Amino acid sequence: MKVFLIILGVLVLLIVLLMSVSAEFTVIFDNGWSTKIRVLFYEKDIKLTELLNFVLFPDKAGKEAADKSKEKKAQKEQEASAKEESPSESEPAENATETPAAPEREDVAAEKSDASDNETSFEEESALTPAETDSNKTEEKKAQAPAKKNPIMKIMEDDGIVGLLSFASNLIQTLNTAVTTLIKGLHIYSLYVKMIIGGGDAADIGEKFGSVCGWYYPLKGFILTNMRVDNYDDYIQPDFIAPRSEYEFQFIGSISVGLLVKMLLKAGKTFLVNYFKNK
Repeated sequence: MKVFLIILGVLVLLIVLLMSVSAEFTVIFDNGWSTKIRVLFYEKDIKLTELLNFVLFPDKAGKEAADKSKEKKAQKEQEASAKEESPSESEPAENATETPAAPEREDVAAEKSDASDNETSFEEESALTPAETDSNKTEEKKAQAPAKKNPIMKIMEDDGIVGLLSFASNLIQTLNTAVTTLIKGLHIYSLYVKMIIGGGDAADIGEKFGSVCGWYYPLKGFILTNMRVDNYDDYIQPDFIAPRSEYEFQFIGSISVGLLVKMLLKAGKTFLVNYFKNK
């Protein structure tokens, strides 16, 4: 019993430590994006555009990564083949001093060539026939196997447009639950925003400044009300002398493993509840 309790305590401690591990993000914009991620003692610079492409278009990002890896492998193979071919260039000079072999008789050489041709033709026939049979079998299996239906078309066939609309509503509610959980659990250490609205024309500057304030301050109120923010600072001003606008942004926040697990569990619960409710 004591051994079981010790093992259980160690497992609980490991789970707590794993849940407390967090990834800290630093996003800075100052005439260009600079993004860093730090997990424990590991820190790496990342490209924000590539990360957004991976999140929004995972299939496309996966294909691009696969193409890059194939290109790298091809370059390595070319380099290896070039290294292997380079010492062979010196071989003719070394072998030039060797005495040439005595010429064979014509009839013996002809017999040897005929025998070698027969052997190669037999080997080619024996090597090709199993491959052809295997390819024919695979083609027959593919032809016999039923084609997989698109899940959306399957929903349309089973439940019609009502089922498709209920499925889309379920996905929207699930995504809303996941985003809400992420926003509430996100820990922002520092957030700084600087916007100087310029441009030379006073009327244009006033119009831009009004539109910026119209969307910025409601967003600021939402962040301060719904998120955990340690330090928030901003500087929003019009500048009627500046020839152009200036923008700066700095964000430092962290996401823990426990928050991601909580987000997945809540989103999964919402999806399953709505799924069985609509059945």
